Amino acid sequence: MKNLIFILIIPLLRALIYYNHASYLHTALQWHDKWLDGKTDDATVKEKEVSQKAQKWIQANILEIKHRVINIGVEDPAFTAMEPVGLGFGQQRNYSGLDNLLFLNVKILGPARNAILQAEGTYKTQAMLSFSPLYWIEMIIFLPREIIKMAGFKEISRKFQPIVNTVQLVYWLVMIFYTVNLIIKNK
Repeated sequence: MKNLIFILIIPLLRALIYYNHASYLHTALQWHDKWLDGKTDDATVKEKEVSQKAQKWIQANILEIKHRVINIGVEDPAFTAMEPVGLGFGQQRNYSGLDNLLFLNVKILGPARNAILQAEGTYKTQAMLSFSPLYWIEMIIFLPREIIKMAGFKEISRKFQPIVNTVQLVYWLVMIFYTVNLIIKNK
């Protein structure tokens, strides 16, 4: 009975964690909308006050927003700009879209908001996958590959692919041997 409860709690906790991330990013977009509403020419005094509060919230949470977006695998949009350094010279600088959410430039805001929307959608999808038996079966079958992904290796280079495949094959053989052994013992 305890094992059954444990097995049911894991997907529920996973879904809640991913849903929490999606909800946080949704809140960030709502605050960003309020900030933008106060920046229009015809904004009321109340909209400007709300915009100030939204700006403070975004400034306080910008690192967390960026962390949650990057953590799910969505890239931070980068922008290149020339910056004057004096005497008619300039240098090229790269800027993060997510670090510049409070910069009124459509070329930066559009991709940065899209990155947040993609991350929010990915978190929602992962929350729903938590209840899919096929997801968990695939996770168990390809456990070594999933562990390597969790370790931070999103793409495995061609050089290491044979090693990963060998580890995966050994894992499958051990699991087959363990399953057959378990069946024989229970007979």
